[in-house]
Amino acid sequence: MKAVQQPRALATREKILKAAARLFALKGYHDTKLEEVRQAAEVTTGAFFHHFGSKEDLGFAVLDRHMERRRQELEQIEQEMPPPRDDAPLERVYRRLDAIAELVRRREHRKGGCIIGNLSTALADTHEAFRQRLADCFDEMAREFLPDLEAAARQGRPQGTLDTWTLARYLVTVVEGAIMLARTYRDRTLLARHFGCLKEYLAHTLGS
Repeated sequence: MKAVQQPRALATREKILKAAARLFALKGYHDTKLEEVRQAAEVTTGAFFHHFGSKEDLGFAVLDRHMERRRQELEQIEQEMPPPRDDAPLERVYRRLDAIAELVRRREHRKGGCIIGNLSTALADTHEAFRQRLADCFDEMAREFLPDLEAAARQGRPQGTLDTWTLARYLVTVVEGAIMLARTYRDRTLLARHFGCLKEYLAHTLGS
């Protein structure tokens, strides 16, 4: 019986997280009520609180789900992409940028924008636990680029004069800002143009 109940419980949890992510993206964290989430997920109050003890617990779980799904989708997209021209570190950085652009394209029908950006705007100044968790999300994004940036820097700047961690965070800044601008301007080409500028900057900065 337990084996039957576990998939059902996981499915219920996923319904709640999916509904919460959509409402947080559309209405914001503060303006979303738990009862709205429960109704949107079509679960009972008991089922909801079986999985989440508070709105904060739910918010953290939404972030965890978002980052896990992001990792999985980007890995899948990269597997579907043509093989890289070579195995140079910067080519791997460019490949990840192209995968992010494709991920954004596949999600462009969704309403509400990036949940990480939305929650950062709403909570970073007022909720320390969320601020730290959101910072961890951005740093995870930066760490995706870091090994290849370090390898490219060793090739292009053997004296080690480049702060690659700051550069990795800068890439995240450009990526997240470009996503926001592309949605605001409703310009599908903006992301590709800004990522193109970023690639040119990296090539120049790292001497490749």
